[in-house]
Amino acid sequence: MRIGFFTDGYLPALGGIVTSVRITAEALEKRGHKVYIIAPKHPKYKDKGKNVYRLTSIKFLTTPEVRLALQLPERSMIRVFRHNFDVIHGHGGGPITFLGLQTARLKGIPYIATYHTLWNRYTHYFLKGKVIPTKMADIGSRMFGNVCDSIIAPSEIIKRKLVSYGVKSPIKVLPTGININSFRSIEKEFVQKKIKIKNKKKILLYVGRLGKEKSVDFLINAFSLIYKKDKNTCLVLVGNGNESKTLKQAAKDLGLSDKIFFLGAVNNDDIPKVYADADVFIFASKTETQGMVLLESFASGVPVVAVSDHAFRGVLKNGINGYAVKNNYNDFAEKTLHLINNPKTYKSMSDEAKKTAEEFSADIIAERLEKIYLKMIRDHAKRSKDKIKNSYFRTLLAKIREQMKN
Repeated sequence: MRIGFFTDGYLPALGGIVTSVRITAEALEKRGHKVYIIAPKHPKYKDKGKNVYRLTSIKFLTTPEVRLALQLPERSMIRVFRHNFDVIHGHGGGPITFLGLQTARLKGIPYIATYHTLWNRYTHYFLKGKVIPTKMADIGSRMFGNVCDSIIAPSEIIKRKLVSYGVKSPIKVLPTGININSFRSIEKEFVQKKIKIKNKKKILLYVGRLGKEKSVDFLINAFSLIYKKDKNTCLVLVGNGNESKTLKQAAKDLGLSDKIFFLGAVNNDDIPKVYADADVFIFASKTETQGMVLLESFASGVPVVAVSDHAFRGVLKNGINGYAVKNNYNDFAEKTLHLINNPKTYKSMSDEAKKTAEEFSADIIAERLEKIYLKMIRDHAKRSKDKIKNSYFRTLLAKIREQMKN
């Protein structure tokens, strides 16, 4: 198949959408398909792959950098329209996702989109939520969902939310897979060298955007309780975001500036090295559609302690590969301390974490996605054939009626 990935987020940017697009494209190509990626242009960044088309873009957010593409009559746009895609897959919900929809309609081919983001939890990025209220985000999700031929929901809870918004298009539940091999046999001490700490320190890790919706402030407060009982711990935060200054001040106010380390953005190729040095991955966000970072942690054999969320169902197995806890500092701290101070429990959870990651192998997920594409193409071809047939019979019937009148 010739597959068009129209995405509003791609390298060198970081984030779940970028990871999903990159890993899925690689897995599909391994299965013999051609994947063309259409994404915003990032100044001074050069792509390694030849099937990436960049469209002129403007900066929308600075930290982390988010760019919005412009639909200009440029060479890249013309080259995109010349391609004979079999199916188009949208990622991100921005201008390029909609360009993918327009392209699919013009070419008369099926269009599917992955609902990566709970937009009603991110309205604060648009002029502090004063322009786009939560309800409008839900209406927008419904309108977009209903113009797609099909929608992919990364988890069952997201499917239920889309249905509650009024989305009538077929919804398939399919999580993003991970490239397990990239998290295995990784050289240690990447983080230790970055923050200059001793190897014996137990590293509690967070990877993600430093945004309000991620509840990193919760992790900092929970860590203050953890540190009181175990001085051999430290918290490492990987990522950028508009809450960075506020979070650094919170660490300072708690007297933990030298125990909480802000690494900023880390190159995609180095992310597995970050996980390899962690003892426990901690997470408190309740705005996820799947929780890719949990799977990355599991692939590294690192157990997770996270605030319980329906999006993690089937991924985070409480008491088996980590702990799903209440939205409470004390409970969170207690479970984290229990995990790091009980070697037998830790070993068992680490082993189970690796097993869980295997269930979400990119190769397995790509095979399932391939079947979805093929069914869509067959169904679309049948509908088109039926339309032509119906059109022919309607025209013939009209001619017969006209003859009978004469």
